[in-house]
Amino acid sequence: MRIGLFTLFYFCTLLTLLSTLRAVNLDSAIWPANALAAGTYLLAVERGLAWSTAGVVAASLAAHLMLGDSTAYSVACGIANGLTFHLAVTGCRWAGLRPGGPFAVRHVAGLVAVALGAGIPGALLGAGSTVLPSGGSFWLVALRWWLPDMAAIILLLPLFLLWPGRREDTARRGSAAAPGRRRHVIGEAHVAAGTLVGSVVLAAVAREPLLLGLGSCVLLWIAFRFGPFLTALAAALFAAAVLGLAFFNIWEWPAPMVSMEVLKMQGRLVLAACPALIIAAIMAQRERQQRALEEDQRRLAYALEGANDGIWDWHLPSGAIFFSTRAYRMLGYTPATDQDILTRFQELIHPEDLARVREAFGDHAQGRHPLFQAELRGRHRNGGYVWLLSRGKVVERAPDGHPVRAVGTITDVSQKKHLEAALEHAASHDPLTGLANRSTFERALEHARRILTRDQAPFAVLLIDVDHFKRVNDMHGHVSGDLLLTTTARRLQSALRAGDVPARFGGDEFAVVAMGKTPEEFTILAERLHAHLSRPVETEGLILPASFSIGIAVATTPDVDLAALVAEADAALYLAKDAGRGTWRALGMRRGTLATAAEA
Repeated sequence: MRIGLFTLFYFCTLLTLLSTLRAVNLDSAIWPANALAAGTYLLAVERGLAWSTAGVVAASLAAHLMLGDSTAYSVACGIANGLTFHLAVTGCRWAGLRPGGPFAVRHVAGLVAVALGAGIPGALLGAGSTVLPSGGSFWLVALRWWLPDMAAIILLLPLFLLWPGRREDTARRGSAAAPGRRRHVIGEAHVAAGTLVGSVVLAAVAREPLLLGLGSCVLLWIAFRFGPFLTALAAALFAAAVLGLAFFNIWEWPAPMVSMEVLKMQGRLVLAACPALIIAAIMAQRERQQRALEEDQRRLAYALEGANDGIWDWHLPSGAIFFSTRAYRMLGYTPATDQDILTRFQELIHPEDLARVREAFGDHAQGRHPLFQAELRGRHRNGGYVWLLSRGKVVERAPDGHPVRAVGTITDVSQKKHLEAALEHAASHDPLTGLANRSTFERALEHARRILTRDQAPFAVLLIDVDHFKRVNDMHGHVSGDLLLTTTARRLQSALRAGDVPARFGGDEFAVVAMGKTPEEFTILAERLHAHLSRPVETEGLILPASFSIGIAVATTPDVDLAALVAEADAALYLAKDAGRGTWRALGMRRGTLATAAEA
């Protein structure tokens, strides 16, 4: 169906052209039919090239026969037109020219190559069919046959290849333009169109074809400002207007010279259109690159915003550093009013982190690490500190290898650090009382033994049990029991010295790793703890009795067995319970035994 309509279209076009141009003896000087056929095929048909070529041959043969041409000449013209059409379409495909496709300088070069080569076989065949019966210059006839086809391909085919309905980038660009800018562009386009029309009118009124050079300048203006399609449209309309004036012989050329002058005029139009198309292609490519860059920048901004990242750019020789707006907001600042503050970013780094950050960047700058990465605390505008993760890379170096420029990102990781701290605390502390758990208590024992080995400072293990805790739960409920445990934990923390580690051993049992200088100190500690813990606990008018049994074991030599030490503290605890509870007992190791137990 499409091929049939295409053949009918070509037949009507050809018949109209032949009838009109022969009336003024210009049938061999202006010939846009093959370019129109190739453009229509590429834009609307797109398949069945062999059948479409056969349709062109048949339509051309029929049109020439209807106008009374000889059968041999009609057949030659049909084959010549079919060859030109087929080669133009094939050449466009070879050059990557397709409606809606890209249009760069290489595509303009491809179009010129197609225009120069597609018409040669047809021109040679047409010249032969004309010269053989009637004589004449073969090469002159071939030139007159080839030049109109070549000019029409360059002047008309870009219209079909750049048709805006098939170009997504044109629609997107038009929709994205701001209303004010769009009005400005439309106004400028009207001025350019008026100037182009004025150049044609001026040349017609003055009857001077040289004035058409003004139109060539306007085409360059349009190419710089309005894109490939409008450039192609302006070039096609300009050529149509100029050839229309030639059709009516507005410049009063001598009758024998009209055909040759029209051919020369088409050559000049081609020379005007080609630079304009090249410039339009360059500007289109530049605009595509600019849009791609802007799109990448938007994507990067969205990605950084979604990832809670800011950007920094540091010029090391001058010390100048750029921070993005997001980086300013992380620390409570704004670029408009606080720009000088973040340019002195090192002053905002926590003193404890500054040396580590400098070391990490130095390792990267000297090539020991491929990337720079460091966690640091940055001083917020409110005076507090925010945990930040800074990552980056040296992207520019001097000839001697010294870093010149580094870029990277900065991320607010405060929530992550708080979560890590909470998880670490949960893994090492009892959830009810907040005291250290059993694993942390065991690490504290190891640490105490290392201090004993290094400084010969003894340490003690105190095991503390809440007396009659089950009775408290049964009589007053688990809430009261929990209150007794948490109150005991707070009292332990307030009564112990710096360096002592309280822990919840499990259930109603607590433990303490206490450091000292002499074994005798621990009896004083046990006495103080017992008195501090044994005060009643009051809550909502209820008074809970508080009674505790404490067992102590002291380590005075580095070869102490920690498990045995805890076991001896447990044994001392049971001695306190056997003594009637509400008291404390102490046991000594084989070496450096403590004095006899005392009662509270």
